[in-house]
Amino acid sequence: MNPTDNQCRVVSQNGRVTSVRGDVADVQIVQTSACASCHIKAVCAAGDTSTKTVRVSNPGSLAPGMSVRLDMEERYGWLGVLFAFVLPLIVVVGTLFGLRGVLGSEELAGLAGLAALAPYYGVLYLTRDYFIKTIRFDVHPLSREAAALTPYSIQALHKEGVQ
Repeated sequence: MNPTDNQCRVVSQNGRVTSVRGDVADVQIVQTSACASCHIKAVCAAGDTSTKTVRVSNPGSLAPGMSVRLDMEERYGWLGVLFAFVLPLIVVVGTLFGLRGVLGSEELAGLAGLAALAPYYGVLYLTRDYFIKTIRFDVHPLSREAAALTPYSIQALHKEGVQ
């Protein structure tokens, strides 16, 4: 589905291309809380800012310093929430309740529930290529020189947080 259609929601974030290495580009995104512009944010714990770097496939027209807008369909965000939070919770709770009677100890069942996360995240790591191929971003150059360029689809190759 094309994110420009009215049938799907799109999450947009502006960023800046920080580096280009062959067919891979790093786009830096600054995420701020809603109250980051408040004048008392220095004394408030709610006003935080984080910087994320998204490594994307470069079709050849991205250059360091270029301002871009990354668009992602909202459903991919929900897919991330499912695999990062919901399914691990189901694994832990399911293991806890499933082994509580078998092991005879809630403490051992709790440890087994936490230990069950290791194979879960191992399988998730081994299937990372599926997510790389599935989750797509649309890039829209924001600079005046590149305004005439049409947006193009790219794939997220890697995402890492930078503080």
